[in-house]
Amino acid sequence: MTLAEAYLNVAKNLPTDPTIKARLDRAYDIVRSDGSGYSIQLPLGKDSPYIVYKASTSLLEDTSHYYYVTSSTCDCPDFRSARAGLCKHRLAIMMLEAMER
Repeated sequence: MTLAEAYLNVAKNLPTDPTIKARLDRAYDIVRSDGSGYSIQLPLGKDSPYIVYKASTSLLEDTSHYYYVTSSTCDCPDFRSARAGLCKHRLAIMMLEAMER
């Protein structure tokens, strides 16, 4: 499955909400990028989390921080306040996993 197909596949299962749509677009950028400030490290084992480096739209912001992400959790600040815990990091992992199917 291509990234565009994965994006559409994930999008069709999300609540209709402009905030979630904006996060999905940022998640797409995280998965799409290759060295442009975003990075995802794949899990080391079956029960290990993904490591997703902090995404930023500012060149001045520190992007060396990372978050531990699974299909159901993320330790970023947005996870706690995002509807259904759908932060951009979890959405990025959802797209990656859809591409692997």
